[in-house]
Amino acid sequence: MDKTLIFKVDGVEHEIELDGTHAPKTLARVLANTPATIDIHCAKIAGSHIMWPVPFVERAESAADVLDMQPGSFFFWPERQYLEITYDALQAETAAVSYLGRLKHGAEWLRAYADRQRREQGRAVFTAELYLRGAAPAPTPENGGSDGLRRIRDARLAAWERAPDDVGALLARRGLNIPYGPLSMAEGELRKLHELLWRLWNQEGRRGDAEKATIAAFVLEAAITRVGGFCHMLDTAGVFQSGIECLKAGADAVDEVLVELILFSGRMAAWLDLHICWWPINELTLDALKTRNGS
Repeated sequence: MDKTLIFKVDGVEHEIELDGTHAPKTLARVLANTPATIDIHCAKIAGSHIMWPVPFVERAESAADVLDMQPGSFFFWPERQYLEITYDALQAETAAVSYLGRLKHGAEWLRAYADRQRREQGRAVFTAELYLRGAAPAPTPENGGSDGLRRIRDARLAAWERAPDDVGALLARRGLNIPYGPLSMAEGELRKLHELLWRLWNQEGRRGDAEKATIAAFVLEAAITRVGGFCHMLDTAGVFQSGIECLKAGADAVDEVLVELILFSGRMAAWLDLHICWWPINELTLDALKTRNGS
């Protein structure tokens, strides 16, 4: 593939050499969603990589072990709809990913950037630009479906445009261990819902539509209890309630409803993730362990 993808950060363009031989379908979706301004998220477990969410769902193509990704690799993590770039060997983690290419001129610059980004996440939001050289294809308009599906789709599109009011309202709350308590809980619950819905969508014929709809409604109800009832993200809970009603009505394809809910819940989790100081919290945990162990 002769196209060059540009990852522009801190005013500097970094070229990504694309490889369409492993995951052509996924790569086509990446390119169809450029140009884009993206928010960068720090690694929580694997360590030596950065990542950002993208607004499409795809299954793994020519699935590779994430631990086989070499420094500079550019790949898609299907379960979470994240694009990622590595800068060093990854720590122990299990995931099937789709390889898309690699940085053209090494990844040493990324090491310094990622170190700064993970230390400051929660205190600052890091963004970058992703685009092809030259013109990019226009996005395809999305419409159709029942009124219920359109309500969910509208909520999803709005969530990908900017952080919904639910996020600001949660962060503005004050009280004992608030806002961190509900922030941490809501991010985890949304991420769990997101991954469970993706797993249902990814069944590929192993479950019938009726069974998938029943399971999806069950996990959505659980998420409403936690995200709405405990964390007071009532608008978000309302979208999930619309999802339950849409699935029960049966007027739309189950997988189509699941995709909208996957992309909505994943984006909401990502908005909350930006406000969690993962690195300082880890440092506090290490200090607490030292104190407890008397070292």
